[in-house]
Amino acid sequence: MAQIAVGISAAVGTRNGITPLPNLPGDLDIIKDLFDRIPMASGGTFEIANVPWQSDRTLLIAEITGQIAVFQGTNPPATVDMAIDPRGGTLRRMNELANDPPVVAQVAPPPGNYQQDFVVDVPLYAAEHSLAGQLPLIPMGQRVEYSRRLVSFNGSSIKWFGVLVPSNVSDPANAIPHLFYTPTPIQGGYRDESYQSFGGWGQLWDDYTSRIGGLISASGANQILVLPFYMTGQGYALGSFLQNWQETISAVVTAALNDMNPYYLDNSTYSFSQIVSASFSNGVNAHRNFHTNAAGATDMTQVLFDLDGVAQTGGSNWRPSKGVIYQNRGSPTGQNPMGNNWFVGGRWGAFDAVKPETSRFSHHACSEHLLFHGLSRYCGRSNQA
Repeated sequence: MAQIAVGISAAVGTRNGITPLPNLPGDLDIIKDLFDRIPMASGGTFEIANVPWQSDRTLLIAEITGQIAVFQGTNPPATVDMAIDPRGGTLRRMNELANDPPVVAQVAPPPGNYQQDFVVDVPLYAAEHSLAGQLPLIPMGQRVEYSRRLVSFNGSSIKWFGVLVPSNVSDPANAIPHLFYTPTPIQGGYRDESYQSFGGWGQLWDDYTSRIGGLISASGANQILVLPFYMTGQGYALGSFLQNWQETISAVVTAALNDMNPYYLDNSTYSFSQIVSASFSNGVNAHRNFHTNAAGATDMTQVLFDLDGVAQTGGSNWRPSKGVIYQNRGSPTGQNPMGNNWFVGGRWGAFDAVKPETSRFSHHACSEHLLFHGLSRYCGRSNQA
């Protein structure tokens, strides 16, 4: 049996060959991978795993439905209903028969014409002293430098990661990983269908490594940014990453650090005992799923930041005990902060002079300009006078 059991968030296939099922893109990828790790004698496709699956969604669902029928017919007493349910016997049996995937973390080429090493940036952020109260937020900035990588990992439900190391982190081997969850990728046009190759996802990698990595660098926090790039279909179900996230992060950061400078780890493996995590907008859903359900994550969390998750459709009432919450709205009582809840709505006027778009997209500004405050206040003082 595979040591890493994988799950799906909704049913896959075509029940009894008639009833359409959700067939979420992320779940289809998981089932394809499982079949490719199961021998043909057991109803899988291991021996022909090098033959591509159909790329057209309709044809792919038909192909997977046919393979489910083969698998169920090969593994009595399974019912041949041509469907795989999240907690059903077919998925359980597939996990039992699947060979373990190769656990390999590899640095990939930059996903576009982007600089990786010794990137110089001047992030703009809301000055720490301006957050309390009701007065306008004060823009400040400073020159920072960092190196970043795109890393692929085979052996977990999340395949792609961004890793950024600030140049002012003197000993990366002992830095804390900062896990950041972006909003659902489809909002930016990043489609689950192209996730496996990461084709067309480069702008997301560039935006969030620079945006969040720049603020981490400016704050002087002893942290390495780790971005788990999940699929939209995984937003509420992160799969095996919830069980093997510690091993995954260790492998991903080890690969990135060794590629940046082989002396960082001195032939060792990156390890950690604490984490910081954060999210922006509806990335709060994946963030909450991770913090609540990932093995050991709650206990290992030093602090977590929610950057205006309340603005997502339907809002967010998540208020974890270790959480610092930023809301792009006014304080309901006039008091700011209220505990670890900070209110910034209607206070972006001073930013408009240098970034006029904040007057129209102040929710978006929360991801670019607020985290410096959280890192400085809750993760050690910044290096900004």
